[in-house]
Amino acid sequence: MNPQVLFNASLALFTTGFILLIKGIFLLGIISFLLAIGTSVVWFMSGFFEKFEYKPTENNVEDEKDEEGKGVLKPF
Repeated sequence: MNPQVLFNASLALFTTGFILLIKGIFLLGIISFLLAIGTSVVWFMSGFFEKFEYKPTENNVEDEKDEEGKGVLKPF
């Protein structure tokens, strides 16, 4: 899942839980906080494991040509 969506959902759930707790609706507020914590954990873990994934570097080196059509010499 997109990390931005997870981050925004966790912020929205934290805010909703806080407002519901202030209003006195404790059950929904606590449920919202629990969902926000779960969403935050998923968001943190998705960002953490993405750092250690192997991403091959794509070397799309095309032969560079000058205007006369000769190949350009490149150092090692």
